[in-house]
Amino acid sequence: MDTDGDAVVNYSEFAEFIRRGSAGGGASASMSRSSPARASSANRTGGRGNTSPLKNTSPARQSSANRTGARNSSPVRGSPGPRLRPHDEDELVHTLKDLCNNEQDLENAKVALSRERDFNLRDAFDIFDTNRSGRISSSELYSGLNAIGVYATNEEVDLFVTRYDGSGDRRLDAREFEAAFLANDAFANSQVARRPSNYTPRPIRRDDCFLPRTANEFVSMWRTIIRVENAAELARQRLASRPGFNAYEAFNSLDQNGNGSVSTSELMRIMESRGYFVGFKEANQVLQKFDTNNNGSMSYSEFAAETQPKSPSRRR
Repeated sequence: MDTDGDAVVNYSEFAEFIRRGSAGGGASASMSRSSPARASSANRTGGRGNTSPLKNTSPARQSSANRTGARNSSPVRGSPGPRLRPHDEDELVHTLKDLCNNEQDLENAKVALSRERDFNLRDAFDIFDTNRSGRISSSELYSGLNAIGVYATNEEVDLFVTRYDGSGDRRLDAREFEAAFLANDAFANSQVARRPSNYTPRPIRRDDCFLPRTANEFVSMWRTIIRVENAAELARQRLASRPGFNAYEAFNSLDQNGNGSVSTSELMRIMESRGYFVGFKEANQVLQKFDTNNNGSMSYSEFAAETQPKSPSRRR
């Protein structure tokens, strides 16, 4: 009936349909015919169906499909880029495992120091901040370590400052200094944070603010820090010296789901693939070493910065 294809039957279309049916052998014959207008109407309405050629060949739909396909094949999401060769990847995983062990040693030293009832962060900071400026320079740190019997090199002091200097001014304020002594254990941190200063009016040694046992534990803590930072620097230099090592490819090896960041579970999986089974706590301690913005994951820029040698002799 709808000869003009507007999806509405008016009186003249209905009357014409009846006349044609009476003259040409019934309505069924007329219904079997299809006018050009009706065919175009069918094409238009059929565009809404699943079999319309418009659905498959429309340029707009094809470009939308291309955009979706491009999103799925992005090198950042869903499809990691080039990865390290197997032997270089093995070296990377071995390095991560060593970092797990060293960071766990550091965590154990922090917990042991927090158990000493007279240890507090205020006095620990004042041992080095002799001019009470609120900031510790590398030279002040070097002098303070010598005063308590820890004979570190300038390079070792520089590595410590580099790790904990969040502001980039090459000086440590109280908050940055305290981060080196606060454990991941919340209970241990709460014990240290609420302890007041042990005021000592005229100390003979700088660490006389602590009892002898605590002073020895404090010295032991510093030696652990220096050993861990030296081991981390040696690992960075070892990776950088490998001809096949590339920070971008190494990051892709770690970023197994291709989302542009590395989580703790991804670190655990790649270490387990090489037979190193570590707990979530140990793997998370390594991630925190890389995660400078504390968002719970490691970005490529954070990974590249941490794998670059930090000693002055190797800095580029």
